[in-house]
Amino acid sequence: MEFNNSYLNRTPNKTPRNTNSFVPEFVVLHETAGYGSLDWNLRPEVRSSYNYLISRNGTIYHYVDEQSYVAWHAGVNSSARGYTGGQLNTYAIGVEVEGPNDGTPITTAQTKSLVALLKYFNEQYGIPLTRDYFFGHSDVAPGYKSDPRGYSVEYTLKILSDSSDATNVRPDTLYAALRNEVYKHAGGEYRPDWAFHQYAEQNDLGSPIKVGMDFSTNGVRYTGEVYGRDVIISPYGQWNVVLRANELTDNAIYADLMKFTFSVLGLTYRPEQAFAAFIRRSPIGVPLTDSQRMTLPTGRSFAVQLYTLDTLFTPIAASGTTDWSVVRLLSTAMALANIDAAEAALRDVIYSAMYERIKDRYDANAPFIKYAFTHKLGAPLSGPQSFTYKDTEYVYVIYAGDTLFAPKSDLNAVKRLSEIKDQ
Repeated sequence: MEFNNSYLNRTPNKTPRNTNSFVPEFVVLHETAGYGSLDWNLRPEVRSSYNYLISRNGTIYHYVDEQSYVAWHAGVNSSARGYTGGQLNTYAIGVEVEGPNDGTPITTAQTKSLVALLKYFNEQYGIPLTRDYFFGHSDVAPGYKSDPRGYSVEYTLKILSDSSDATNVRPDTLYAALRNEVYKHAGGEYRPDWAFHQYAEQNDLGSPIKVGMDFSTNGVRYTGEVYGRDVIISPYGQWNVVLRANELTDNAIYADLMKFTFSVLGLTYRPEQAFAAFIRRSPIGVPLTDSQRMTLPTGRSFAVQLYTLDTLFTPIAASGTTDWSVVRLLSTAMALANIDAAEAALRDVIYSAMYERIKDRYDANAPFIKYAFTHKLGAPLSGPQSFTYKDTEYVYVIYAGDTLFAPKSDLNAVKRLSEIKDQ
């Protein structure tokens, strides 16, 4: 396997081994939480390093030779496989993947390089490709470290555990090619042979938002995926057991899953708030924003939270105490025969905010937007994207409930991706 060795062993932040043929036992996976780490970790006052770094374009840098030196990547609060503190550095390879560690998915190039690197560790050092030997930094230092948030250890191992290459199991159809583009937007790839992806299609869960989540509760590890209509999880290794968040009867597991889901989406779960209680009773997809105050030009204010399938709002009292138990659905308010003028104005503010999220502009007469509202596909998850299949260029927009597309030559010929699944 080829590495970029331009930084190899240049950092002073390492400890020499008394051998140049040491065989590491396991791997700790990190995320840099920023950029410029290659040069940053050359500074002696930083007192940290790693063995490998995968840049955003997929380049793998060999930074500290694991057979000759100990890299300083796991701190004193770490423990795994019977080792604690600095012992982890002695026996484990440290891999950094460049990213902000705020839930933003790593790039497709990084995923491919990470899969190849983990396979290399297995072939070179005999490290088993299981969760008992591959840890996230947050696994070995819970409560102290949160990385990696831009990729999933378990999802990466699952890619490795499947012997067939994705390009061999995806049929050469417009549906499969475009569905793969949608999964790439969520940080993964479309695998029609995977139980999660089959379940999502069969149960009309809509578009993927975040794939490859590692989630633990009550001592049980799960891997999960967020879709426009629900969150699904499987106990690690039991891929055919698929559980939906909206169908969980254990309130403690549900609360832990919601807290984790909100977190990976860059949001804060507040179970004590009325909005959280409402979605437990009446699911409306997954959140797109935290609760926020929206004030109309008239001065009237509302507490608002955008979800993938609807929006919750509570009128804020101009004086006195706001009744937070009053939670309303935007869709219900808009369906009334006599729409309150303030709520109609709020609708326009919400629609504008919904499209500003994806750096687009709300235009009720635009073909994709008009189609999405007519067919109740929920919130947009992307702006217009270009895609070419068999010499035809298409434009597509990902919505929570489905993906819309049309030939670039005729943007009025809008179709739903789900319509062409069997074509």
